[in-house]
Amino acid sequence: MIAATQSNHPLAAVGKPVEIPTIESACARLRAAEMRVTKPRVAILSALFQHQSPVSIEQIHQELERNSCDLVTVYRCLAAFEGIGLVRRSFLHNGTSLYELSLGSAPNYHILCKQCGRSERIESYSVESLEQTLKERGYTQLTHVVEFFGVCPDCQKAPVRQTTPPIPMTRD
Repeated sequence: MIAATQSNHPLAAVGKPVEIPTIESACARLRAAEMRVTKPRVAILSALFQHQSPVSIEQIHQELERNSCDLVTVYRCLAAFEGIGLVRRSFLHNGTSLYELSLGSAPNYHILCKQCGRSERIESYSVESLEQTLKERGYTQLTHVVEFFGVCPDCQKAPVRQTTPPIPMTRD
């Protein structure tokens, strides 16, 4: 006989079910922050949900339906989303801002290739422990930026052709 904990039946799960972030949960975060849920904001959130790695404002704007909102609206919405912790900002080595959904989850760290712009997620826990130490010392409203840049194995094999990387690609 198979024990209930060994079953694939969804009601047999042990512990809390893992909640998968959705547009609805992101909109709930907007409402909780007393922000209106507008068509441009939902469109921007939908574009962010399509990516597994950070993307630029320009790329998000290009993916929106024509005339759904202008570039300035994308900038303003992402700044507001960052303010309530809905998105997290990271940077390319040339200073370009990149955004990804966070929805209150632990930060994702990436290494970006300086030649091709490829982005790969990396795991790290030491930064979170340092942040916890600072909280224990009494610091509040902590934020941090950790960025890694290098040349990926594929670009090391190819001859150097490009000095400015394109917008990052996903390697996840």
